[in-house]
Amino acid sequence: MNWVWRRVAFLGPLLVVISFGAFVLIRLAPGGPFDRERQVPPEVERQLNARYHLDEPLWRQYLRYLGGLVRGDLGPSMRYRNHTVADLIAAGLPVSLTIGGLAFCFALGAGIPLGFYAAIRRGHWTGQASNLLALAALCVPTFVAGPLLVMAFGVKLRWFPVALWDSPAHAVLPVLTLGLYFAGRVARLMREGMLNTLPAPYLVAARAR
Repeated sequence: MNWVWRRVAFLGPLLVVISFGAFVLIRLAPGGPFDRERQVPPEVERQLNARYHLDEPLWRQYLRYLGGLVRGDLGPSMRYRNHTVADLIAAGLPVSLTIGGLAFCFALGAGIPLGFYAAIRRGHWTGQASNLLALAALCVPTFVAGPLLVMAFGVKLRWFPVALWDSPAHAVLPVLTLGLYFAGRVARLMREGMLNTLPAPYLVAARAR
């Protein structure tokens, strides 16, 4: 129990250090939130910096940011007027949770049967093909699978829409993009587990009866 409390006590300072490092790196990055192709008048830029407290010292900006996090106030959006960051997150959170949940179900629903079949048919070409399919899903990065799926099924074949969120069809490509990698990982884990379990003595004895 003491070990758990020590870990919890260590977690707070660690999060502060990580958040401070990320905050400083973002602030020191080239460019700014109001950089545009069209030059902003200096007076307007000063007003924007004052409104968003970007003219304050870095340490004060971080303390203001940290205090807002503690209160649940993420501040106003620098891109959308009259909207806070919390409002934008709340608007997109249901869609993100839906896509994540469906991708999780797809990963289990596709990965478990694929891994099971690859294990029980490991000496047959169909089992090898299933294993290669799982390996391909595992090896293709998400940032590669996404554009490929959009180009193939959204642009060329036009089976699914590639933008907006109006119907269940809009969820297909995002769910496939997010779930393919995890389906491949589940299939590989399922196959390895089955291959380790099938030679067990109790299963051999059960099959011999």
